[in-house]
Amino acid sequence: MLTSLRAPFTLKQLEAFYTAATLPSFNAAARQLHLSQSSLSKRINELESSINVKLFDRSGHRASLTTAGRRLLPAVRELIDKANAIPHTADQTPALQGACRYGMGELAAVTWLPRLMAQGRQQFPGLSLEPHIDLGQVLERRLSRGELDFAVVAGWSSHPEIASHTIAEVSYSWAGAPSLVGDLATVTADILHEIPVITMPAEAGSTRIFDAWATANNLDIPKRIVCNNMGAIAGMVAAGVGIGYFPEGWLRTLIQRGTVRLLASDPPLQTLHYSFQWRRNDIRPLIPAMRELVTASVDFTSPHPIG
Repeated sequence: MLTSLRAPFTLKQLEAFYTAATLPSFNAAARQLHLSQSSLSKRINELESSINVKLFDRSGHRASLTTAGRRLLPAVRELIDKANAIPHTADQTPALQGACRYGMGELAAVTWLPRLMAQGRQQFPGLSLEPHIDLGQVLERRLSRGELDFAVVAGWSSHPEIASHTIAEVSYSWAGAPSLVGDLATVTADILHEIPVITMPAEAGSTRIFDAWATANNLDIPKRIVCNNMGAIAGMVAAGVGIGYFPEGWLRTLIQRGTVRLLASDPPLQTLHYSFQWRRNDIRPLIPAMRELVTASVDFTSPHPIG
């Protein structure tokens, strides 16, 4: 395929084609490459003229790859991979530039996000890190649409186009206010039926895994209170509104004050896996660099700064 090229082409043109081919829209591709949509289209048009082949069919509502475009895609990926490997071959850290938009849940945001931001600015001064805090399924949808470069989410993604890499395993414990739980030591099926349980919404990764645990153990939880803020949940638990489940260590301050007590669980709560997620077709050096940075920064055991 590449031996028939008639004129020079550039790496930027190849990146424009590859990104547009592997993201849902030209708009998402332009956003990822920090280009205007017209600039992205110009680079693709120049590549098509250079190799004298139409890569996209633009006759429909959305541009779609032509047969020639689909054939060319693996070769273009190979060329971009080789170009990205040059800094590593020369034993250099890639010089990352522009903006990196990434997603995190609230738990990560109130524990180790500040350390990630500080280390990221130190290692990659030319890169602007832009965190977006939301529920896990919302972040996955935004990642699949190309609105985020990566996300840290509880559990593994079920989307075939998203890859997941486990970065932490977090143990959870029940907690309740002494005024509500008294001398209770263990949360059982009977307790879950009697005392309100406060959880995040269904789209949160921690709730999805909690619901799977409850279903697997045939547990009925009729008195559920849903809140989309972990800090507010901790406050309600401390006030005796209900019980909640939290990462071990996260409520350390309230436990030391005697405001809440940790409770055992029968059956035991599941360990929660947190993963670094990215689009499988995203081969930019940004992704492995950010995965390494996140892995070095992650720490879900930091106590929440509850006043």
